[in-house]
Amino acid sequence: MRHKLYLQIYFAFLGGLILFALLAGLAWKTLSEGNEPARFKAGLSLLVSQSLPINESPELLQPRLQELAKTFEVTLSLYNRDNKHVASTGSPLPLPKSRHNWGHDHDRENFSLRLDDGRWLVVSHQSGNFPMPLIIIILLFAVLGMAAYPIAKRLTCRLEQLQTQVDAFGQGNLKARAAITGKDEIATLAKRFNHTAERIEKLIEAQKHILSGASHELRSPLTRMRMAIELMQNDSIDSTKAKLETDIAELDDLVDELLMASKLDAGSSEKQLEQIDLLALAAEVGINYRAEISGVPTFVMGDELMLRRLLRNLLENGSRYAVNAPVSVTVESRDNSALIRVCDDGPGIDEMEQKRIFEPFYQARTGKGNHGSIGLGLSLVRKIACQHHGGVRYVSEHQDGACFEVSLRQDQNMAAPK
Repeated sequence: MRHKLYLQIYFAFLGGLILFALLAGLAWKTLSEGNEPARFKAGLSLLVSQSLPINESPELLQPRLQELAKTFEVTLSLYNRDNKHVASTGSPLPLPKSRHNWGHDHDRENFSLRLDDGRWLVVSHQSGNFPMPLIIIILLFAVLGMAAYPIAKRLTCRLEQLQTQVDAFGQGNLKARAAITGKDEIATLAKRFNHTAERIEKLIEAQKHILSGASHELRSPLTRMRMAIELMQNDSIDSTKAKLETDIAELDDLVDELLMASKLDAGSSEKQLEQIDLLALAAEVGINYRAEISGVPTFVMGDELMLRRLLRNLLENGSRYAVNAPVSVTVESRDNSALIRVCDDGPGIDEMEQKRIFEPFYQARTGKGNHGSIGLGLSLVRKIACQHHGGVRYVSEHQDGACFEVSLRQDQNMAAPK
């Protein structure tokens, strides 16, 4: 229990309150050690001396002493200059061992006052009633203590709720999220936890999806390789070798794209960005696909390797489904964004499937014969575009053909090199 944060806050508050009271009392005592107590003592001695004349007999002093004792609800004893007992309102109170002009006897808790005429008046505070000032102090501390406990508890209850959600998330509940209330540091911590938990959940789900799709895609080339080996006696070595090389290339592409997808999901593929001319890059990549390149020089800050992979995947996808015309690539700048549009004249994508074409391993349309797609190309395009603070979308302006438009954020202060 002593490790609970709200209890630490609670006891810190009470400790501060006690320390404040002690310091206030010390300051009051220090500041009061001046002429005011001396004047008060002199005035009190004069008044008592006048109330109890020194020349009166003990029989006449007794009623006056009784009246004073009744008024102040104390016990009184009067001693003459020779320290001899004169009168008392009860059992005689002894003189203190160390006698000053006035003060307390700490052994008996009596108060002694030296009168102006040299006599001593001893006052006893002992009574059957509990001291009222002490009662007030105790009640004050009790009220403050009870009021401080719910405040301290309220300050930490949200931390306890956040701890519960963190424990649930750590135990495998990826949907666990913290409730966000207020605008203080705890609310900021809850927001950051929710953001981190959401990112981790997406990463884990993406990895699960990729692993599931990879296990399915790996079976096809492995099965073909196994069959090719079994049929080696019937087929020629050159034919079997060609088939194995094709299957190995497919496996190599699959592993390469899986590694790329994992790096992009983990954010480990980011490196120092550089200024890139997208039109020049598209012309360089497109020459291998005999693509038609058009547009204007458009510059972005990006990762050249990633952007080259983005263009290559789009061109491979387009050339895979193109029918008669070559794939066209258009590069332009619009509204502080660089736009890359890659179009082909192949079969379009059904409207019902357009929302899923960027999912890993999803294959939406069929092309000419065995297109060899494993369904990771467009997924990587979207990840690379998001890495460059952009996005990709499918656009269909005609009945035939498909177009993919990539938008990448441009730095407004960036100018084309001379």
